[in-house]
Amino acid sequence: MTTFDYEPSAADLGAIDQEWPLIAASLDLLDAEIAMLYAADDGGPTALDWRRLRRAETRVTRAAAEVAARPAHVCHGHLLAEVGMTGCGYGCKILRCQMCGAEQVSHRAVYGCPAGQSVSRVA
Repeated sequence: MTTFDYEPSAADLGAIDQEWPLIAASLDLLDAEIAMLYAADDGGPTALDWRRLRRAETRVTRAAAEVAARPAHVCHGHLLAEVGMTGCGYGCKILRCQMCGAEQVSHRAVYGCPAGQSVSRVA
């Protein structure tokens, strides 16, 4: 049996942190919906159950709008640090953003890398 020991990257944790208000609001909505299902078995939802559901729906809508309105982090060149080589054989680099931890590969045509040449033709 193969076991995998993958931990979330800093970028993954950052994305979760950015979306946490929406995740929490969605969990509250799920709780309210479950309460409505249980209430249906006990004679039907009360006015308080309906109010809880409406408030949870409003929180999800508000949280979704707030998350969508936040500017996305862009990994600018001055934030990137070299952390390794790609292994393509042309000296291309793996870069990591010092702010969010996201990694990206930089294949460069200047080094003779065929992957970099195809990218430079597109640009």
